[in-house]
Amino acid sequence: MKNLNYKKVKGYIEGYYGKLLTWKERTEIVDVLSKNNMNFYFYCPKEDIKHRLKWKENYSLNWLKNFTKFNKYASEKKIKVIVGISPGLDFNFKSYVEGSKEELYILIKKFETFLSCGVAHIAILFDDIPNKFKLFVKNKSEGEIHARIINETIKELATPIFAVPRIYSDELNIENKNYLNDFFKTLNNNVQVFFTGKYIVSKTFSSNKKVILRKIKENKIVNWDNYYANDYCPKKLFIGPWKNKNLIEKSMINGTGMIETDKLILEIVNKTAIKNNFLLWRKILIQHNIPGVFFNICQHFLKPNFTFEKKIKTFKYSENTYKALDILLWQWKTKMSREWYPYLLNLKHDLQIFDKSLSFNRVLKTQTNPIQNVLKYRRNLK
Repeated sequence: MKNLNYKKVKGYIEGYYGKLLTWKERTEIVDVLSKNNMNFYFYCPKEDIKHRLKWKENYSLNWLKNFTKFNKYASEKKIKVIVGISPGLDFNFKSYVEGSKEELYILIKKFETFLSCGVAHIAILFDDIPNKFKLFVKNKSEGEIHARIINETIKELATPIFAVPRIYSDELNIENKNYLNDFFKTLNNNVQVFFTGKYIVSKTFSSNKKVILRKIKENKIVNWDNYYANDYCPKKLFIGPWKNKNLIEKSMINGTGMIETDKLILEIVNKTAIKNNFLLWRKILIQHNIPGVFFNICQHFLKPNFTFEKKIKTFKYSENTYKALDILLWQWKTKMSREWYPYLLNLKHDLQIFDKSLSFNRVLKTQTNPIQNVLKYRRNLK
């Protein structure tokens, strides 16, 4: 079995909620990865129901044909494809612990199909599943059982595997404080493990967990970077310079699912990784035909709000802010502008709400029904 000990695992994760790329768009991402000296594409979209929600079901022959073609194209561009399955939502852990291999073999069979398509890298993901293991399995370690499933898959397939544990950041450790130690104690040492750092969305990769720090030294950790992901905050877009300073050569970027935006993000990551400065970032955006007026409002699109930041960021705005937004909304017409339109319009509405220049009825129109009722209730209290 090949030793999976890459010093460089750098690329794109199609691992978000709410969006699913087309095969053509995936090849476009591969082209950008190749041009920017990156080497991996991780296919694990939450919106692919046969990846996660209905993982026991087989892919269609047409899907497998397209996947084979995509993997071949990526290989020609020197990009390695990882394909993942996320079985944790309904995997029968109780039955597995009692000795049944039925669902394990379903998982293995599905990976065998991927391997027959020419892919050389597979992954098992246990992220974002309910913390209910103890309700079904008594007196067993969740981390150990997850690692055992991975180990048995490796043994059956004689193939190295990437993995995402259920506790994939320090901040999740509160849910099961023994998970990571049990997981790594049991796990085959040839597995590369994705981890997001101290937080699910981290400014730069770091960890306070000794087992993670040890595995970093052993070259077994890959940074799953959610810096630009916005599936958890769909009114916001982050497009600023990449701030990560650690594990730069072992960082995979979880994107937005918007093809033009994600191609831009990958270039930003590559070019601002070492020399992280505003002028270089600005130059990249201009090269992608982002109008200059965007920099009048870019403070609203630079970075996410991090868990460790206790204060809400203050901001400045003026009449020029509205002028810039109107130019971007009504005069900028490109593929990128169509992706950014809802974020620009949401910002304009929120600024108008903030400065009370939008009538109450117009404010209501911009909000969902629950917020409409909150606003009406508060108004009636006055």
